[in-house]
Amino acid sequence: MRVNPDMTKYDYLLENNKNYMDYIALTTEDNRKITFEEMHDRIEKYAMMLYKKGIRKGDVIGVCALNTPESVYLLYALDIIGAIVVGFSPLDNKIKIKRDIELTRPKMIITVDMMYSNFKDYEKALNFSTILYSPFESSKDLKLKLGYKAMQMKNGNFKLDKDSNLHELLKDNTKIDIERAEYKKCELTDIMFTGGSTGVHKGVDLAGDGLNYVVDGMKSIFQAEPGMIHLGNIPVGHMVFGKYTMHFALCNNMELALTLKAGPDDFYDELVRTGATAAVGGPPHWVSLIEKQGDKFVPNSKLKPNSLTNLHYATSGGEAKKEITDNAINQAFRYCGSDANIGDGLGATETWATIMANNGKKNTPGTVGNANGNLKIKLVDPVTKKEVKKGEKGLLYVSGRAVMLGYHNNIEETNKVISYDEDGIRWCNMGDYLLETESGEYRYIGREKRNFVSGIENIYPEELEELIMTLPEVREVVVTPISDVIKQYIPSYHISLYDDNIDFNEFENKLTKLISDRLSDSWLPGYIEYTTEPLIRMSNTKVDVNYYKEKDDEEIKNGTLKNKEKVLTLKKN
Repeated sequence: MRVNPDMTKYDYLLENNKNYMDYIALTTEDNRKITFEEMHDRIEKYAMMLYKKGIRKGDVIGVCALNTPESVYLLYALDIIGAIVVGFSPLDNKIKIKRDIELTRPKMIITVDMMYSNFKDYEKALNFSTILYSPFESSKDLKLKLGYKAMQMKNGNFKLDKDSNLHELLKDNTKIDIERAEYKKCELTDIMFTGGSTGVHKGVDLAGDGLNYVVDGMKSIFQAEPGMIHLGNIPVGHMVFGKYTMHFALCNNMELALTLKAGPDDFYDELVRTGATAAVGGPPHWVSLIEKQGDKFVPNSKLKPNSLTNLHYATSGGEAKKEITDNAINQAFRYCGSDANIGDGLGATETWATIMANNGKKNTPGTVGNANGNLKIKLVDPVTKKEVKKGEKGLLYVSGRAVMLGYHNNIEETNKVISYDEDGIRWCNMGDYLLETESGEYRYIGREKRNFVSGIENIYPEELEELIMTLPEVREVVVTPISDVIKQYIPSYHISLYDDNIDFNEFENKLTKLISDRLSDSWLPGYIEYTTEPLIRMSNTKVDVNYYKEKDDEEIKNGTLKNKEKVLTLKKN
C-alpha cells in the first residue's frame, strides 16, 4: 500500500516500516544485525540526546559521517527535531571544509573523530561546537576499538570533554519530552554540496519531502521488496545519492548492508560478503569486475563461480558509463551466478539524486531508461526553449517536488537554472543533453557546460569519449576544448592506454577513421596526450575534467603544449 510522501523523512520511514519491525534494517562490517524496531528505538534515543544538547528546529547542524549505524541514527534523529543538516565530506581537506562552514554557518558539527582535525582549528573562530564519535562505536571487537582509539589520541582527534563525546552523551538515560518538528511542505531540511561536472562548488538547499517523493517515484522502476539486501557503499552523510540509497532501501523495508570499504578495489568482496540483492556504484566499481585480455574484456580472474547468486539489480551512476564494458560486466555476473544486467542512471544533487534509471532488465541497453514517476521532464532547444521532437537532442528540464529550493545564499546561480513556463510550472535546467527514443526511453548525450563549438559544429565530449572507448587500446579518455582563433575551439584528447607498446601511427589512423566515419572531421583531435596511468578523479570518483582543462591552460601559457603532445593534422574538406 502506497504511503503518502507528504510528511517528514523520518515519519515517512516509520510509516513504511510499521508492519516490518522484526525485519533486519541494518547490518555492519562485523556482521551485526539490527532490526527495524531496534533501529527506530535508537533513532528516538539519539533524538532525545541531541535535544538535550540544545538542538532545535531550524538549527543548522553539520554532519561528517561514514557509513555506520550511528550515522543512520543521527541523520534521522536530526530530522525528528527538524534541524537543517549540512553534509560535510570526510574526503575534503581543511580549506574546503572552512569554505563550506563559512557558507552555511552551522551551530554544531557532529563528526567521526578521525576527521576532527579538519574542524578543530575553526571551532572557536567560526563559533560552532562539536560532537565526536567513533566509526567503531558499537563494534564488539574490543581490540579493534582500543587500537583505533589509541591512533586517534596520537593524532589529536579527541576531546576530553565528555559533553563532546557521543558515546558518553548516550549514557544519560534521563527521559524528557522533546518537541518534534511538524511537517511543512517544501521546507528546507538539507544542504548538500555539488561541484558536478562544472567544477563550480555550490550548496544546494533541499526539502525532506522531496526525498520522499523520489523514493516513492522510483518504485515504478525498481521492484524493491521487504527482506532484499541493498549494499550500503555510497556515502550517506554528504552525497544525495547515498542519502537516497539509504532512504530508498529502508523505506522499502530492505536490509541496508553498511560498509566502510566503499572503493572499487573492495567492491566485489563486499558484494560477496553481504549477499547483496541490489547495489549501485560508479563505473569504476563495476569495471573492477572485469579485466583486459588482449583486445577483449573478460571477467576478472579474482571472481569465483556462483559467488553473486543473490545479486539481481546492478546500477551504475555518478558519471557516464562506457557501453563497451557492458557485455563483459554482464558475463562476469553470469560467471558469478547472478541474473543481473548492468543498468544506468542519471541524477543530480539538485533533484535529490535519481531523475531516471535503466534497471538493467526491462530497459534498452545504452539508455538511462525511464523517468522517476514523480518527476516531469522535457527536452528543449537551448536557444528557443521549445520542446524538441523524439530523436532530437535537447536540454533536460525537470519539474517536481524533488527539485531543489535553490542554491544556498546564491540567488544569481539559482536564477540561471530555475525558470517558470507560461503555465506557471517551475523547471530546473539540469545542463544535460539527452534524446528521447521511440520507445520513450532516454539516451544520455553529455553536459551542456562541457559542450563546445568547433567550426560550425557542437561537440559533445561524452559522446566522443564513448566512441573512442570502443578502441581496444583505450582504457579511459577525457576530451577538453583548446581555444582556436579560426575554429573557436578544437578538441584535445587525454587518452589513458592499457599499454604504450603500440604502433602510434597505426592507432592514430584508426582513431581518425573512426571519428570521421561516425561523427565528422570537426570532432578530430588537435592534440593528443597519452598516458598509461588511470585518469585523475575527484573524491566523488568522477573523472576530474577541470584538472585536464587547467593542465591544457598551463601548457598553453608556458608554450609547451605543441612540444609535448602528439599533433594530428586535421583532415581538409
